[in-house]
Amino acid sequence: MQCWIEFDGARKRLNVTLAPLRAPKPRVPLLSSHVDLSDVVLDSAYVGFSSSTGRTTSDHYILGWSFRMNGEAREIDLSKLPALPRRGPKEKPKALTIGLPVVLSFVIVAAIAGVGFAAHRKVKFAEVFEDWELEYGMHRFAYKELYSATRGFQDRELLGVGGFGRVYKGMLRASNAAIAVKRVPHDSRQDVREFIAETASIGQLRHRHIVRLLGYCRREGELLLVYDYMPNGSLDKLLFDESKTMTLGWKQR
Repeated sequence: MQCWIEFDGARKRLNVTLAPLRAPKPRVPLLSSHVDLSDVVLDSAYVGFSSSTGRTTSDHYILGWSFRMNGEAREIDLSKLPALPRRGPKEKPKALTIGLPVVLSFVIVAAIAGVGFAAHRKVKFAEVFEDWELEYGMHRFAYKELYSATRGFQDRELLGVGGFGRVYKGMLRASNAAIAVKRVPHDSRQDVREFIAETASIGQLRHRHIVRLLGYCRREGELLLVYDYMPNGSLDKLLFDESKTMTLGWKQR
């Protein structure tokens, strides 16, 4: 809006004229009143602006003004007026508008993947333990340790398959000791308890012809027995291996 405030001291006439921005000044003022400013304004006074909107709140901006004590004031060059301040929330940079949702989506997906991976590992390396196992005093290996020693029970580490399960070769990282891990499936809690009791009794024996039992690990539906690794194989393999061209006679046996 444009506003012209003019006062004729001789006629004591105050005129106020309004017009839209860039529109010419109307011939007829919006407000015209006879007033003697000498009763209101002192000889020395400041010229300024003030406004009131009652109980409501509003913003007023004066982009330019011109004043003259005697005669008409100089016209304002509208092309040189500054722009109005932007109202409302500031426009966010495009990089922030596009990048923030992408980053948040990535973080959410990564968090879900991390939780899923942690849950998968927890199930993958889950073990079963009961208080009665402490009675036998056998060393218990962590399944994660045996999994790492056998390289995830890969087929290339498979030593053999028997009626009681599969046997894998492994290497313990902590001691750098070669081991053989037998994976024995079991169905009931009672069966595994009896099996551990018998295995613990045999494991206490010390004989050069008996492979030493190092310990065990128990999982849901599976028992893992850890033995010393025999690089030359077992006696039955030596006696009955058909791949050997040479066989042992009865005297050698």
